Amino acid sequence: MNKNITTLSSIAALLLGSSLALAHQTALDGSIEIPAGSSGYLNAGGSAVRTGEGDCLTSGSFSDANVVNACVGIDDSAEPEPEAEPEPEAAPAPEPVKKEPIVTTATLGGEALFATGSSELTEASEQSLANLVSQLEKFQEISAIDVVGHTDATGDNAMNQALSEARAASVQAYLAAAFPEAAITSSGMGEESPVATNSTADGRAQNRRVEVQVTAKSITE
Repeated sequence: MNKNITTLSSIAALLLGSSLALAHQTALDGSIEIPAGSSGYLNAGGSAVRTGEGDCLTSGSFSDANVVNACVGIDDSAEPEPEAEPEPEAAPAPEPVKKEPIVTTATLGGEALFATGSSELTEASEQSLANLVSQLEKFQEISAIDVVGHTDATGDNAMNQALSEARAASVQAYLAAAFPEAAITSSGMGEESPVATNSTADGRAQNRRVEVQVTAKSITE
C-alpha cells in the first residue's frame, strides 16, 4: 500500500522503513508517507500512520477525531468481540395429550343374581358380583359406575319398573363397598329397553339383566 499526503522528508521516510525501535507514538512535523511494501497504514485524514514495525506516528494536523487503529491507545491486536447470537426462541411446550376416559359395560343375567320377582342378593349372586369386581380391578382410577336394571315384558309394567330399580340398587350397594372412591348410581328401565324379543323364553331371559357401565382413566392389560 502506498499513499502520499505530501512529500515526507527523507529523514521521516528512513525512520518509517527502518527497523529502529520507535516510541509507541511519535509526533512529526510535516506530511507522512508509507513506503511501498510496508505493512503500515494511514488514517483517513493522513495525519497519523502506523508503521510496519507497529509504531505510531502523527503529524501536526493530528487530532483525536482522526484516531487510527493501533495509534493513540487503540490496540488492533485484540479481536473485536463478536456480536452475541440471539438466543433461540424456546420451543413451545407440547400440548398435553388428552386421553379420553375408558367406558365399558358388563352385562349380568337376572337369573344369575336374583330369584324370580326378588331383588335380594343370594349367596350365589354375591359370588357372581365378586367375579365382576375381580374383572373391574384391571381398570385404574375408576371414576364412575352406573348400574341399570332391566326386566322382560311379563307382568305389569309398573311392577317391572319398580323391580328393575330395586335390583339395580342392590348391585349398587355391593359395588359401593368394593369401590368407595367411585361415584356409583343406579336406575331401572323396566321392560322399556329390551335387547331381544319377548316372544320367546330365550329372548325374555336376555332381557332380564343388569348392566354395569364403568368409566375409568386407564386399564391394565
